[in-house]
Amino acid sequence: MPNVMQVLKQEIARIARKEAKALVAPVKKPSGSARRAVADIKRRVAALEKAGRQSRIALAKLTAAQPVISEAEAGKARITARGMRSLRRHLRLSGNEFAKLLGVTSQAVYNWDKRSGALKVRPTTRTAILELRGLGAREARERLDAMKKPGKPGAKPRKAAKSRKPVVKKPKARRTK
Repeated sequence: MPNVMQVLKQEIARIARKEAKALVAPVKKPSGSARRAVADIKRRVAALEKAGRQSRIALAKLTAAQPVISEAEAGKARITARGMRSLRRHLRLSGNEFAKLLGVTSQAVYNWDKRSGALKVRPTTRTAILELRGLGAREARERLDAMKKPGKPGAKPRKAAKSRKPVVKKPKARRTK
């Protein structure tokens, strides 16, 4: 008798599983696709949030790196030789590099280093100096690298060498007398 009870119990469990499976099957496929859709949406939202953070950081860098200096502020600023030496050392730049950033000659930077007191500089140079005051050494290096990438101003790009066919010289005919 215990054997019949066990077989009956197994049969009831099998039929119950079959019925449950039949009831769940129509819902299983749509719920799986819904889970995949939710996972895809989560990935997209994460990517958009990351892009948003990166764009906010880039915008903050741009606004911090390029302060807007009005002509009135530039005219009021006092630029001294000591301040120029200090700024150049703070940015860890050579005289030539500093001159390239400011758009002046390296001789002008040398003269500024050797002088003392207030300097007389052009308004455009004054504005450039004031913009450099807000930068760090790394940002100054990045600006220099950005200036170098396009190539030398006024330099002509080299033309590709033309491929030439080899010239075969024919031997000259000898004259006989």
